[in-house]
Amino acid sequence: MIRRAHLYWAIMPGDKRRPVVVLSPDARNALAHDVIVAPLTTTLRSSITHVRIRPREGGARSASVVACERITTLEKETLHPVALGGPLSAERMDEIARVVLRAIGIPIDV
Repeated sequence: MIRRAHLYWAIMPGDKRRPVVVLSPDARNALAHDVIVAPLTTTLRSSITHVRIRPREGGARSASVVACERITTLEKETLHPVALGGPLSAERMDEIARVVLRAIGIPIDV
């Protein structure tokens, strides 16, 4: 099963393969045909809508950022079925959730 807080390789629109972090809850992931994700990028630009991920965190190969302004849904079939590593910490997922809210215009302190 695709699990929340884990990183997976995914085929994004345009056939670009990149890691994503699953944001949708496991109960939804078990029942739906798609999952809610945010892509990672190794272009380390500072932004109020990015969250930094350290190398090896969650199985990331290198320092990356979660592009929280680019949240999307993907069909489960576009994700590799095996996670890159263990889950991101609860603290990191809380940070990502706060930044997603900021990205969609909900004022929040991070």
